[in-house]
Amino acid sequence: MRLHNVLFDFDGTLANTLPLTVHAMKKVFKRFDSRTVTTDEVIAMFGPPEEKMISMNLTNQADVAEAVEFYFVIYEKQHDAYVEKNLEIFKLLHLLRDRNINIGLITGKARRSYLISEKKLGFGGKFDSIITGDDVSVAKPDPEGINRTLKKFDALPEESIYIGDANGDTLAGKAAGIHTAAVQWLEMAQSSEFPAKPEFYWTKVEQFIAMLNNEIE
Repeated sequence: MRLHNVLFDFDGTLANTLPLTVHAMKKVFKRFDSRTVTTDEVIAMFGPPEEKMISMNLTNQADVAEAVEFYFVIYEKQHDAYVEKNLEIFKLLHLLRDRNINIGLITGKARRSYLISEKKLGFGGKFDSIITGDDVSVAKPDPEGINRTLKKFDALPEESIYIGDANGDTLAGKAAGIHTAAVQWLEMAQSSEFPAKPEFYWTKVEQFIAMLNNEIE
């Protein structure tokens, strides 16, 4: 398999931002609904961007706008405490760039929170295409974002792969007709199991690099 287009999810795949998202969401529901939500309950809300996560799940609908702003304040202020730059990920991105492989990002997170993470972690200029949850009409596992990226790259399906930490990422990649890989190579992943059966499963960034180098681990 020769890859010319590598597409990534973001949270839990390129950056360990899931703990921060969960933390900020817990703060939102505690403050505006006076209720304690568990980590699993927050993860079950994932799919749409954070504004929709809040609006769809907050009982106190009158405070949705304020709750959304509160979320982004927490996300930005606590980012440094919760998320560290992963040098292995950047090594991988540099390798892909050196090989003239198109790099796409398709994330369900809001563009506002993505841009916060992009700036703080140094992802600016690393991607040839970025599609956030604000840019699609239907969230993953719908393949809309992947299909739009493939069209932009004029990509052949057999030369393309979508890599993510959620079972929904695998479903989206399969729906788009491209190769799929599930990863649990960061500290926290969205899914613990992948019933959608991705073609590849990696727990270390080096495993993907080895495949790119035509090595077998």
